[in-house]
Parts: sequence; structure tokens; C-alpha cells
Amino acid sequence: MGRRESSEVNAGSMADIAFLLLIFFLVTSEMTREAGMFQLLPEKTEDKPEQNKKIKDRNVIEVLVNNNNDILFENEEVSLGEIPNLVKEMILNEGNNDKWPESRAVTEEELQKLIDRNRVDLENATESRIRSIAKKLRKSELRMQALEIFGEYFRKSSHVINMQATQGASYDTYIKLKDKLKQAYTSLRNDLAKNKLQGRGWDDLTLDEKQMLKMVYKENISEAPVIQ
Repeated sequence: MGRRESSEVNAGSMADIAFLLLIFFLVTSEMTREAGMFQLLPEKTEDKPEQNKKIKDRNVIEVLVNNNNDILFENEEVSLGEIPNLVKEMILNEGNNDKWPESRAVTEEELQKLIDRNRVDLENATESRIRSIAKKLRKSELRMQALEIFGEYFRKSSHVINMQATQGASYDTYIKLKDKLKQAYTSLRNDLAKNKLQGRGWDDLTLDEKQMLKMVYKENISEAPVIQ
């Protein structure tokens, strides 16, 4: 009797099947995304920061997320939706409340001094610093242009928003709070644009106009360490 040959499984198409399955799972799987927020870091500078600068209590706007994810604005519980208007009101301080952040008019004299100083620095700059000083000069010239356009609305606010969170606060609530704080600045800039720039909103402005509005209402949010 002849020897019976063993049967073999044709595995020639297994690689194709595995590849198709891989594509199927890639297409149908839902990738989880971490909640987060785009943040532009400040440019590197050779200027030395001020050390141990004392900030007056009236200039600090306290905002806290506690363990229950409650929002406390100046020690009073508020909703997330209230945050932008509360921040705007304190930054503008139109009633000159002596318990709210200080604000003073920006003068042409101080801006001209800044422009002149930057021009001198640019003339004496080494090759490695020319670019950074040229940027500073451009910004100082934009500030002068902003003063010409916005006049009395161009004020220097001493406010600092001190954003804090307790250890049990959720990350999602923290991010939503920060978004609301940023909305306050966006709203201030948009209101001023419509008032002084022919009724145009933020999306209709040039890059220079947007930059000038950011100078008028400069974002100043400090994220303090977690409270134990």
C-alpha cells in the first residue's frame, strides 16, 4: 500500500487577511484624546526678570477650583459661565474701586522713550542679538500706533489672575476654567475692536491690529502650585 501524503493547509493568503484585519481595526477604532489647551510659550530673552517683585493684594484676582469642582471667584462660589464677565469687570475697573486692580493711562512719552532705547540698542547690537532687538523695536512702534488708535482705552492694568486648584479638582474642570479666563481677554479685545476699528470683529482684523489689541489687554494668568 502506498504511503498516504499528509494534508497541508494553504497559508498563502494569511498575510493578506492579517493586513486587512489590521486596516479594519485602524479604521474602526476610536482614538482617545487627552484634554488639553494650546499654549504659546514666551520667547527666550536675555533680559533679567525682576526678582521678588511685590504684588499688591488689590491687583491679584483669585480664582480657585476646589475638590468638589466648585469655582470660587474672590472666595465666592460662581458658575463657569459667570467668569468672563466678572474678570472683564475687574480688569476694566471703570468705577475706580480701590479694592480692584490698579489701572493707569499709557502715555506717549513713555512709549517714545522705549522706542528710542530700542533704536539705540539695535544700532549697538551684536550680530547674534540684532533679530531679537529688531522685534522689540517693532513691538514698541506698534504700541505707539495702538495709543494713536485706541487713545484713552490703552491703559496699563496691574492685574494678575491667580488660578489655583486643589489636589482633588478634576482636570476637565480646570481646563474649562482656564478657557473661560481666556474668553474674558478675547471679549475685551473684540469689544474694543468693534468700538474703534469700524465695527470689525476679531476675525476681520489684520495681524498688526490683533497684536495691538493684545498689547492693550495683555493676558496675565498665573497658575499657582496645587494647594495641599
